[in-house]
Amino acid sequence: MSFKLIAYLEGFEKEIIREINVNSNINLQMFCENIILSMNGECKHLYQLVVNDSYAYLGPGCEVFDPDVEEMMSDDMTFGHLFLYVGDELLLNYDFRCDYDIRIKVVRAFDNKKFDKDFYVVSGKGLGLIEGEVSFVLRMLINSRKPIPYDINAFDKDKINNKIDNYLLERDSIKPKHYILNIDLEDMDKEFKRQISIDSDISIHTLCDAVILSVNGKLNDDYKVKIRRNYLEDEDINKDMNYLKLKENQKFKIIYEDKFIFNVRVSKALDNYGLKRCYVVKGKGKIDELSKDDFDLDKVNFNIDNILFSIFNLGEI
Repeated sequence: MSFKLIAYLEGFEKEIIREINVNSNINLQMFCENIILSMNGECKHLYQLVVNDSYAYLGPGCEVFDPDVEEMMSDDMTFGHLFLYVGDELLLNYDFRCDYDIRIKVVRAFDNKKFDKDFYVVSGKGLGLIEGEVSFVLRMLINSRKPIPYDINAFDKDKINNKIDNYLLERDSIKPKHYILNIDLEDMDKEFKRQISIDSDISIHTLCDAVILSVNGKLNDDYKVKIRRNYLEDEDINKDMNYLKLKENQKFKIIYEDKFIFNVRVSKALDNYGLKRCYVVKGKGKIDELSKDDFDLDKVNFNIDNILFSIFNLGEI
């Protein structure tokens, strides 16, 4: 059995819609994660699937908040186990009960038909969950008087389907890890601390940038990474954190502008991804040469989100 679905993303000014073909034998977790990918979201976030406003299934990593109406998705549960008919509606709460709701409606059901692919985006409109990020980038481009790419708001069906096709392979290729890093500044007279949470598939380069942003430094300035007695080559710094094979209590250094030496220690190394890719958990102190203002956690994380994780590199546009 197979279905044709229409998925809508709520919470954005622009209309964001996907037309999707799906086979009933697809694993339910994979179905939910493919829906998220089709909306340009990230599958690391928690989610739940509500069926006809009456019954909810929690995705991996969620706790059961209401045992009477919710249960975890079992590994062997398929889309067909929902027993859906034309007109039935699903609600996928992305990032778990926040403002990002993906509403899905069954528009056609085929008893004796199976699509070539278990999940395929037929058509769509709008970028999806990154619309807000694009709006931020557009404002940055306008303010800096840089040209706006003609396809910045284009829906790309082939790109999305390719992303979905490769997701399982990418997910299973490396076991996900999550690190909590404690950072201090060498030869600092007054107390200085940063604690950063980062996923293993984030680049070493991004970690260094996050540390620099946390002290109000400039990203175009020079830095190096030293592990034991060796410095990483530029090509290695562009690899993800998995390359370092970090373990708890392991140490390394980030040297910024040849004068600021950040000592980094792995406080925790956990299986599975965190709720956010990379962010500062807490901090204390400032570097007077770089900042007049005291450490501001919200401001630092805002900069990390919007500068490091923008879908566009402003310097390359």
